[in-house]
This record gives sequence, structure tokens and C-alpha cells, in this order.
Amino acid sequence: MTDSGELEELTHLPTGHNYASGGMLWRLYFQRGDQMDREIVGSSSLPKVTATDDTLTLIYDGVQYQQEQLAICVTITVKLLSDETHWSMTLQNNQSDIILRECQFPLIHSLELGDRTDVLLSQFGGQMIPDLPAEIRKFHTLYKASDHLFLQMDFGYPFAAATNCYVFPGDGQSLYCACHDDNFEHTRHLFRLYGEKLECGFARYPSLEPGESCTVGTFVLSPHAGGWHVSADKYRRWADSWFNPPTPPQWVKRMKGWQRMILKHQYGEVHYDYSQLSEIHADGLKAGINSVNLFGWWAGGMDNSNPDYVIDEAMGGEEVLRDRIAAFEENGSVILYFNGRLIDVNTDYYKTVGKDICVKDKFGAQVRDAYRFRASGTYTGLYGNRTFVAACPWCEAWMDKMKEAVGIADQLGCKGVFFDQLGGEEFPCFDPSHGHDVPNMKMSWRKAELTRELRDYARSLNPKMGIGIELLSDVTAQQCDFIHNLFGYTEVLNDWETTGEKPIPKYFIEWFRYCFPEIIMTDRTIRDDTDIPRRVNMALLRGLRSDVEIYRCRKTIKETPTYAAYLKQANMLRDQYAEFLLEGRYVDTQGFACDNDQVEARAFVSSDRMAVLVTQSHLDQIDVTINVPGYTFMEHGGLGEWNSQKAGKNIQLTLPRHALAVLVYKKKSL
Repeated sequence: MTDSGELEELTHLPTGHNYASGGMLWRLYFQRGDQMDREIVGSSSLPKVTATDDTLTLIYDGVQYQQEQLAICVTITVKLLSDETHWSMTLQNNQSDIILRECQFPLIHSLELGDRTDVLLSQFGGQMIPDLPAEIRKFHTLYKASDHLFLQMDFGYPFAAATNCYVFPGDGQSLYCACHDDNFEHTRHLFRLYGEKLECGFARYPSLEPGESCTVGTFVLSPHAGGWHVSADKYRRWADSWFNPPTPPQWVKRMKGWQRMILKHQYGEVHYDYSQLSEIHADGLKAGINSVNLFGWWAGGMDNSNPDYVIDEAMGGEEVLRDRIAAFEENGSVILYFNGRLIDVNTDYYKTVGKDICVKDKFGAQVRDAYRFRASGTYTGLYGNRTFVAACPWCEAWMDKMKEAVGIADQLGCKGVFFDQLGGEEFPCFDPSHGHDVPNMKMSWRKAELTRELRDYARSLNPKMGIGIELLSDVTAQQCDFIHNLFGYTEVLNDWETTGEKPIPKYFIEWFRYCFPEIIMTDRTIRDDTDIPRRVNMALLRGLRSDVEIYRCRKTIKETPTYAAYLKQANMLRDQYAEFLLEGRYVDTQGFACDNDQVEARAFVSSDRMAVLVTQSHLDQIDVTINVPGYTFMEHGGLGEWNSQKAGKNIQLTLPRHALAVLVYKKKSL
């Protein structure tokens, strides 16, 4: 650190690589009257610097804003713990005419990455960005921001970022950047480009009134040996201080997936009525799927009339619905849909309760939303969809309404309940009548608490009832039994079928699966009969359950015969190796060696046994050798026609296109 408080060196000592090269360490933004985002740059003020063997302290008795000295006290503490530096900032606003809205800290203003410019983000569970500067350049704001000064890319935690960290990965060394703060306030992951100069950091929003103070952090910057798995291990070790692994019912553990079906759509079309639940069930069973996630089952139809869930007489009425659910539950599971946040402004509930308990912005206006689905015409999508407000999760009236939904599912005989959108971040609420801090930056934490209370309530009604939510973040995922993801994690960025290149995945769900292997989650976006073997194999490889959503939930899997036939085989494999694929611990590429990077290989552990899955889809045939140190080979299975043979302690495989091998090993006795 320089005497002026700039970060001059952040070095991985074994290699000598310095990730920092000077520049501002922090920025503050304040509001004065109607002037917003007034910037205070850390390098414009001089701190008092003290140091011990493992701690560095920077004290600013005041800060400089343009030509004015402001009575804002800043204390920065940096502690060295092994290969980690832990950073915290204490802020005291003694300036009578401002609100201290935002702090950006710690910043690596002149980030030096060397030859590799990739970054591993946790958004949507994981995404590997191969060229960070090129990605930031896509974030031009046209005329909305000061693009002539810098370009900025940022993501929020707890959503879309699923963990509060990001990683600059390397083969021999990586840089782990994280916020280890278990109050789960909204945090932004910041990336800026000043010309060619790269910056990374974090942002928090204390909104300190005059006389108020707070401490922000702890943040961790850690140059370390090894790749991203070491960073993930760091995050999980910290998460173990607050993360409570869920204990889902056995039927959820063994659930291979579901058909996600919309009975009545947003535009009023009925795809299936209540009597056709038996048809949906039968079509799913032929593909090895015995669960349904039932959307649009109420009179208003999907994304209409929330949260007034009234059984539709036109679709068959309550008696038929109960009867068909009971028949389905004899050899399967019905998961009943509710929305965890939306209130239709056309409902009586909105007019009597919802208008008061919905999220308000800084100016007291309701935060509104809309979903513009349509049929074959354009009118509904343009002019005919409903408008919603978002319920504030801090309001007890909303908790009561969600408990009412759980009760409906229980009364109808369902053993699963699904709350859409409950796992994501919410716009911060500024309504003081709700009894929370204003603005409230802990909306996702409160959603997690709401989810926990709903799960406990469901268990009190039926110990076997399972609770699922949509959208992935670590803080909410621990409080439910399963997650319905926003993306499918099988999409690719390249035209592998034409070029013969290895498919490049759009998302990197391996990050979250490795950090939190206890969380049961689905794939998504397999909606038709194309590219089936590769996509299903990728779901198996990552331990994802199947979200069968044919033609965006309008038809059963019967409409896609290739998918139905292949998924049937895949589900037989899930049953055969359930101890690994359904109930095992995903360990990614750890614990075994693979000598051919043209294949995809992942492992699962169950007690003293390990299963290694190996597959490929872009070449006619591939030879690969698998070695699992400390384990003895026991058996194999899989999909497709492939060959294997022992070669000493190794297993050699010949994998044709779309083949998937499962190799099972047992740990050697000491």
C-alpha cells in the first residue's frame, strides 16, 4: 500500500505475479439535496497509515470532495491470514447535509491479469467469461451513463450472482475475490474498463444519514495456488459458518425430474383440463418421469389473478382435480404452482391488501412488473397482459397468504409446492410502514427466511411435503428442498455440430454444484426434439434433474419421441446409480485423472465409492484413459455402445459420439 492509500501490490509470492499496480482503493457516493451519485475518490485524501506484522490500518479523519472537505470518517482495516487478505471499511457520516448512499470497496483499480483475461462469475450458478475486457465493452449504455469515462459491467448478489464471489482462474494460480459477510445485504460485483485499464471490486449501499455509521465487509482478496476449485473450497469453508444443508423428503431425493405443464395459459387457452392429468401422468411414465410441476391450474390461468388461486369449474372443478391428483400421487408426485412475489393489480387482494404491502421505490411509487406472453396473434402480447406489483417479503400479510397457498396444496392432496421467483433478489423496499430498514437492502435474506417458514409450515401439515422455489442463490437454496433453475446449463456458444469442435457451454453450473452439492436442482430449456443426447448427457454429468417443458409447457413429452426414448434410458441409469446421481456428492473433476481434454468427465462420491461419468458428442470416436488414485475399479454402465478395458490400474475407454460411460470405484482399505 502506498502512503496515499493506493493498492500498489497484491502478489502471489510463489510465482511473483502482482495483480495490482496502483490506483484508487475505494470510492464513496453521496446525495446532497437532489444531487445524486456525487463521487468521492479515495486517492484524493491522505490517510494515516499504521501497520503491524499482520494488520494494516488506514484512517481518514475527513475526505476531500472537489474543493470541499467533508466530515466523513473512513477507517480501512486489512488483515493477512495465510494466503488471504481480509478487508473491512468503517464509515461515519458526520456531514449534516448529505446521505452517504454507496461505497465501492475494495477496488483493484489497475488489475493485472497477464496473458489470461478470463473470469469465473457466479451469476445463475456459474458463467465462465473468456475475455473480460471484451465482455465489458458490450455494456455500452448509449446515453444513460458516462461511457466516455469508463464502461461498467456489474451483477448483484444474492441474484443473479448465486454466490458472493468471483474468481480469476489460472492453471497454477488464481485470484479469489469475495464478500464474506453473513448479513446477506445486496452486493454488486463490479468490473470497469477505463480505456484499456481494467478494474474489479464490490459495491454496497449503506445509505447513512447524518450521524450514522456502519462497517462494511469482510471482503477477501486472495492470490492462491491452484485453479478455481481452490477458490470454491475457500467459499464453502466460509459458508459452513452459516449454511445449513437442506434435508428434503425421500421422494424429492429420488425425483428424476418432472413434466412442467401449463394447464391454462396467460392468454386463456386451455392446453389440458383436470381430467387429463391421467394422460399427463401416463406420458411421463413412459419416459421414466413420474412427477408434474403444475402451472396455470387456477381459473385465472398462468400469470393472471395472482394470488387469488381459485379452482376452475370450466376445467373440471374441485372434485375432478382432487380425484386426478389422488390417482397421480399413487405412483408419482404432484407439485402445485404458486407465485412467490407477484400480485395482480386487477385482483380484490391487491385492492384490499396488496397495494399496501407491495414494494415501493425511493419516491413511494409501486414497483411494477408484466409478462408479455401471447398466442399466435400480437394483440395480447402488446396490449392484453396483466400488470403486477411485487409483494414485500417483510410483510406478515404476505407470509399469511403464502401459507394459505401451502394449505391449498395440502388440501388437494399434493405432496409438493412450488413458489415461482422466490429465490431471486427483489428491488429494495423504501416503504417505512413495513417495519424494515429504509431502504431495505436485505430483501433476499428475508425471502430466505420466508422460504424457511413456508417449509416448516408445510412439514407441520405433512412431514413428506416438499417445497421448491425458482431462481438460484446460496442464501435461499438452503431453505428449500429443490430449485427450478432459470437456465438449462446445456446451451452452447459454438456451432459444434458443423465445425466438429468441442461444445463450449454458455453457463458453468459446475461452480455452484461443486460449492453446494447438497442442493437439488433442475436443468431447463430442453423444449423440443433437437440435440437431445448431448443435452441430456450434460444434465446427467452435472447431476441435474430433468425439467421437461415441451413447447414451453404446452405439451407432454409424448410430442417429442426422441427426447422421450432417450430420457427413458437416462432415467433407468439414474435409477441404477441413484446413490451417486441422485443422492451422491458432486465433486466435479476432483479425485480422478483424465488424459483427453476432448471428453467431458465428472465424478460423484457416495460413502467409500466414486462414480466417474465420461461422455463426448462432437467426434465420431474418442479414446480416453481414466485413473482414480486410491480406488479399485468395481463395475461400469452407461448409455450407447462403447468399449472399455483395463490397462494396469487405469480404465481405457473408446467412446463413440453421444456415448456416456459410468465407471464405479471403491476406496481402497488402508
